[in-house]
Amino acid sequence: MLLIETIHLKNIKSHRDTTLSFSAGINVLSGPNGVGKSTVFEAIGYALFGVDARDFVSNIERFLSIGAKRGEVSVTFRVDAGDTWRVTRTVGGGVKWLLAREIASEFEVEEHANIRETEARLAELLGLANGRPLSEQFKLVIGPFQNDFLGPFVIKQATKRQEAFDETLGIDAWRKTYKGTSGLLSAVQHNIGLLVAEVEGKQEQVAVLPEREQALADLKTEISAQRRLLEETTKQLETTGRRLAECEMQEEALRMATTAVQELDIRIQNGKDKVATQRETVDQARAAVATLEKCRAGKESFEKADAALKSLREKERASRSLERHIAQLEKDSLAIGQRLEHENNEVQKAGQELDAEQQRLAAARKELQPDAALVETAAGLKTLRQEAEALRTRRGLLTGRRVALAEGQEKLAEGVCPFFAEPCRNIEGQQPRDVFSHKMTQLDAQVAELDARIEKNVQDSATAEKARQALDALKVRSAELDKQQTQLESRRQANAGRADGLAALQERQAKAVESLEERRKERKAFDGLEEALLRTEQERATYQTARDSFYAHAKDAGELDARQKTLTRWQHALDGLVEDRKAKLAERDRCQKAYDPSQHQRTRQQKEQRVGEIAGLQQRIKGLEKDDERLTADITRLKQLQKLIAERLEQKKHYEEQEQLVKYLRNRVFRNVSNRLSERFREEISQRADRIYRTIAEGDEELLWGDNYQVVLRDMADGQLRERTDDQLSGGQMMSAVVALRLALLQTIGARVAFFDEPTSNLDAARRENLAHAFRAIDVGREEVTEHWYDQLFLVSHDVAFTEITDQMIPLGE
Repeated sequence: MLLIETIHLKNIKSHRDTTLSFSAGINVLSGPNGVGKSTVFEAIGYALFGVDARDFVSNIERFLSIGAKRGEVSVTFRVDAGDTWRVTRTVGGGVKWLLAREIASEFEVEEHANIRETEARLAELLGLANGRPLSEQFKLVIGPFQNDFLGPFVIKQATKRQEAFDETLGIDAWRKTYKGTSGLLSAVQHNIGLLVAEVEGKQEQVAVLPEREQALADLKTEISAQRRLLEETTKQLETTGRRLAECEMQEEALRMATTAVQELDIRIQNGKDKVATQRETVDQARAAVATLEKCRAGKESFEKADAALKSLREKERASRSLERHIAQLEKDSLAIGQRLEHENNEVQKAGQELDAEQQRLAAARKELQPDAALVETAAGLKTLRQEAEALRTRRGLLTGRRVALAEGQEKLAEGVCPFFAEPCRNIEGQQPRDVFSHKMTQLDAQVAELDARIEKNVQDSATAEKARQALDALKVRSAELDKQQTQLESRRQANAGRADGLAALQERQAKAVESLEERRKERKAFDGLEEALLRTEQERATYQTARDSFYAHAKDAGELDARQKTLTRWQHALDGLVEDRKAKLAERDRCQKAYDPSQHQRTRQQKEQRVGEIAGLQQRIKGLEKDDERLTADITRLKQLQKLIAERLEQKKHYEEQEQLVKYLRNRVFRNVSNRLSERFREEISQRADRIYRTIAEGDEELLWGDNYQVVLRDMADGQLRERTDDQLSGGQMMSAVVALRLALLQTIGARVAFFDEPTSNLDAARRENLAHAFRAIDVGREEVTEHWYDQLFLVSHDVAFTEITDQMIPLGE
């Protein structure tokens, strides 16, 4: 038994947090449009059957509640073994699909490597492990979407309709196999042709193998002879090389001795030039020493005058700084005096303005004193209002009493007692006496008097109200004057503070004048400074030439000892070079006697000849070795071709056997099995669907599932057999036939749960009621309809006919 017990939807379309429980048998979801009835079926297909959410909506976000980023569907179900399972699948983010088994009231998740393993496990538990994806079984048969309910039944092209139902029934593999083996047979025959062509070409190549083997043997003999000749020539080259090396060593020794003599000649000449130049620098240093002695006194007098001039320059800078300070003090003293005068004038001016403002405020405050009569009038406003309220209340009472008297007068005139509202027996048959007119006249006079008092009260109240408003205006103006007075006091205090600052300015001015006088006294100490500067500069200029000449020759004079030592060292080095040249000349003469250029040239030519012979032999041997490698590779390739030819002949034999087998299977097996299975399934489903259809339609029409799975209704019209196909049926007939065929199809494929979304569309009231009873007849297994085959049936419907046959009504949206 398979039983879906509960479903929990969180953030799935209109279901923010919904939990539904189901019973065995028929479950009907009802409620207004838009409450999410179809969403419940979609959620079961998504979580339990692995249907992709994009099969329900164009965008995965539309499967989520508005504003939600993640959703979840959990379905709890029970299987034949009695075990309870829970499958959970998330929506949004990283999708997780988990299957858990209930053990001791706790759900433990099974470990699966991937979603394919999860789907296979669910198919096994649901009894639908027939090799077809769970999602396809749900979409095509078990729970087709509301818009796809008619599905492949209304496909017009017979071939496409047949392919769709063959796939639904799981027999499409035979037809696909027959079509597929056509390509297989062609491929096998093509492979045989390729192998024949390949073997023939390779056999022609293998025919030259003996000739190539003989050529290889001759080539190896030639290579051995050339290698022996190369070995002899190499020994001759080694002897020639040793003789050539000796000649080259003698040549190199002669070249080095000659080069050494030439280098020494250059160094000796350079040494002579440097010694002469150094003698000149020594003479310059001696002359510089004499000049220093001559100019020393003038240099010392210059330095003394320069020191005195620096001291006078310092005094000059101090004098200029003092002058700038005096100028700044004079400027500051003048600025402080001007500011003091300005501040004094501003303080006096502000005081006069404040006094005038105070007088103005006093005059304005005097004008704001209220009149005694005005105060008295405003004070009576409250009393007038109370009096007005009392007058209006009294007038209302008088008006009510007059209305009552008028009503009594009217009733009395009719002979009705005004108090008991019934005929008055005291005046029965008599003219009633008027007892109300006098009282009503008195009341009218009192009302007139009250109206006059009310009118006077209104006038007095208006006068008092104006007086109160005038007093309020005076209060506002008085408050404004108080505010201005406060501001005036603040300004007076600020002006007083400004006046206090005048003393500080006077003190600063006195200090500035005092400091200025002190600096002027200090300036007298610099009198005569300019004359002293002029005298000192003239004295310094007198000795400038002697001082410059002294320092110009000081460096040369100081280097006299070093220059003399350098001259002595260079002279000794020059003498040593002359001795070295004599030794190198003797060595060069010995090398010239030992070296024979003609013998050297003959030996070099002999070596070049041997090298050329060896290169030719090596090139010849290399060419022979390449021919050896080529022939060896060619022979190896030809031997591999022999093996390959044997393999290809074996493959050709194997393909010929396959060709015979494929022809037999295609012609004897695959061609007929698909049609026979289709015919058997259609016959079985037609029988079951016909009984269900007759229950729904209550007619004599026979439902057939014809060739290529076309819906056919057959009946007798005017004594003749009539057949009508799907395009000739009404909407109600087609919907009834499809419902019956789907129920029979579900039973045939072994589905134990099924989902029908609005199955009564396009059905009249009678057919809807009959369909409901047909569902119940299947549930209890009435033979005239069909045997019981499902454990649970889920329907979405607004039809009240289902309330009578359902095992559980599940209202949504309440």
